[in-house]
Amino acid sequence: MVDESTRAKLMKARCRLMLLEPWYGHIAMNMIWKSDEMSWLDEESRTMGVRIVDGGVVECVYYPPFVDKMTMKELYAVVQHEIEHIVRCHCIRVQKRSPEQWNIAADMCVNGRKNNPRIGYKEPTGKMVVPLDGKIVWIPKDWPADETTEYYYNRLQKEAAEEMRSNSNQSGETGQSSGRSGQMVDDHSIWSQSNVSSDEARQVIKDMVSEATSKSQGSAPGHLLSAIEKLNKPVVKWREILRSYIGRNCGNQRKTYSRSNRRRQSFGTKGISHHACSNVNVIIDTSGSIGQAELQQFFAEIEAIGHRAKISLLQWDYRFQGYANYRRGDWKKLKVKGRGGTDMAAPINWLCDNNLVKDVQIMLTDGECNYAEDKKIPFVCVLTDPNGERPDWGKTVLME
Repeated sequence: MVDESTRAKLMKARCRLMLLEPWYGHIAMNMIWKSDEMSWLDEESRTMGVRIVDGGVVECVYYPPFVDKMTMKELYAVVQHEIEHIVRCHCIRVQKRSPEQWNIAADMCVNGRKNNPRIGYKEPTGKMVVPLDGKIVWIPKDWPADETTEYYYNRLQKEAAEEMRSNSNQSGETGQSSGRSGQMVDDHSIWSQSNVSSDEARQVIKDMVSEATSKSQGSAPGHLLSAIEKLNKPVVKWREILRSYIGRNCGNQRKTYSRSNRRRQSFGTKGISHHACSNVNVIIDTSGSIGQAELQQFFAEIEAIGHRAKISLLQWDYRFQGYANYRRGDWKKLKVKGRGGTDMAAPINWLCDNNLVKDVQIMLTDGECNYAEDKKIPFVCVLTDPNGERPDWGKTVLME
């Protein structure tokens, strides 16, 4: 059972943040703080770490003895450190990089330079109190101070390779790079315990940051503005492609009796409407290789142009699985059918054979399939797998 004094110290640190740096404070108060023995680590490595679980809960796991040995001011800085990792999305950007060097690069970004720390409790004298007596990972003096984590990671990789070559030339044996010195403030291995997709994690972080910025009247730290700006950019870059297809292929307008004609006010003359002026076929590969996360991301983009288009949904694996009108929000109750083999030539042929070709046809697939021959119709293929086969006609876009 966790000592109440441990909880009280954590709460005091968060309250102090709320008072002195409310932007950090609001985020800290929206996180779940959970004590844990962290038994997957050696005793000396049991500290604190963050993860995103249960569909969007940002959870900070801490080892009580680690909190107990921290002063309140050090703990104040450690909480800032965890928040910075979350806002910078470090836990979902590691991909296939070396975890050890990514961890060092991530801490460089978070901690800043030793002579200009990004985290720490500021005393009235101006002195910054940082964790572990300042013996932590800092950005080297001869490196730029405002680069990305990827930049620092690449320099660490290059530095390690050069050191290994030097050791090999001197001794005739391959040596081990020592890397940059400094203690890690927290545990990064817990990042892999997040059980949400990268897109879900980004949205959770974006919402948390937006709320903190609103409640603290926009007092976000200057060094985090670039990271916050990136959160607000769409993950997928193909919404503009869909819009351009829609505008180009139907003139971005339609005639309807529901709008009066401004030039001729006589009865029976159609007016012009820009609402749902396009007709779009959305083709979903239901063979079993498209996951719920990909569907969610895909339909988020489709619905962004839903007010300008009438959408029909065609489900197909190795055969027809359904064709119906799609309304915004339907993806939440979408029951993906099929789950057999994959034939992505057939749905295009089916649309052509049944005179159902629309202003643009948008297909979601992983690319493990065949495609129809060029039908000379507007076509966008959205691939979920960068290694998947691409059609030799139309426009192909890779889903990140």
